[in-house]
Amino acid sequence: MSLIGPAAASFALCLLAMLALRPVAIAVDLIDRPGGRKSHIGDVPVVGGLGMLLGIILGLSLISLPGNIAGTLLGASVVLVVVGLVDDRFDVPPWIRLLAQSTAALFLIFSAGAAIDGLGVFFGRDVYLEGTASIVFTVLAVVAAVNAFNMLDGMDGLAGALAMVSLAGLAYVAYLVGSTAALAVAVILMGAVAAFLVSNLPLRSTQHVRCFMGDSGSTLLGFMLAWLCIAIPAGPGAAVSPVTILWIVAIPLFEMFWTVIRRSIRGIPPFRSDQGHLHHRAQQAGIDVLGTFILFVVAAVLFAVIGVTIDRLDVDDAWSLGLLVLCGALFIRLMYSPALLRRIVPRAFQPLQATAPD
Repeated sequence: MSLIGPAAASFALCLLAMLALRPVAIAVDLIDRPGGRKSHIGDVPVVGGLGMLLGIILGLSLISLPGNIAGTLLGASVVLVVVGLVDDRFDVPPWIRLLAQSTAALFLIFSAGAAIDGLGVFFGRDVYLEGTASIVFTVLAVVAAVNAFNMLDGMDGLAGALAMVSLAGLAYVAYLVGSTAALAVAVILMGAVAAFLVSNLPLRSTQHVRCFMGDSGSTLLGFMLAWLCIAIPAGPGAAVSPVTILWIVAIPLFEMFWTVIRRSIRGIPPFRSDQGHLHHRAQQAGIDVLGTFILFVVAAVLFAVIGVTIDRLDVDDAWSLGLLVLCGALFIRLMYSPALLRRIVPRAFQPLQATAPD
């Protein structure tokens, strides 16, 4: 099945939808204004999430997926995007967002049969979950993925670009193991995300069509990526390890875990926004937006390549997971080392005065 046409259709409709929705967003006050912890310039329409959803709907309508996959993904996505749009406009309580995300996860489990059971092979032994444990773990994983991308959506282009890296890695793995449904969804998602990046990359040329994805977009991406991570065969005896999937989504994973740990230590609610995310640390070290963007994208590609290489070498999952944790700790430590960051990043991307202590 050729995926070029559906991906191109997803790209085209997403791009057209964002352009058409810009005046609508301004009319209904669905815009992001600078101020407080938001340092962007000018009012920016928050239409990226809805634009990507429309592109994905068109793309998926042009292919045939087995079972209830398409209906489940689109139904849950519509609910999440609607809740996200309401949150973007009015700010809904965290418990409502968590309820919607948990419901979407349960919908995946019971309608599409997407549940995490295999955790990998550790020291030669298969580790897997059954029954209630599998359901609870899957719900937690989906909610974590959704909020991980929400935490990344604090800088132009970052969440979208990291989603593209993860989608490319997951598409490659899906191709290797013959998961045609996951491959098709990943490629169509790439079309929609590429269109969004046209209006969100940290470049001067995109400023006249600039828009944000908002909570609706970050929720959509996190949910779709969560399904892909579950859907690609990764149970006992499968051709790819679940730990490999974690390598492919390493940066969002690191961000989510560190944010929860950092806020818990300080007694701050996990869902309260702040300026302490890893990309904020890079900017506080004096790295500009484009430099931070490139740094994170390069790191994400590197982690994905390492993970796939380790998987192809058939390294035990225990060692792979241990190395992933070590890399995560080193990456986080790097973000808290301004002097080292400034030595690594070219001076052309350091016009900003450092505000973080060396």
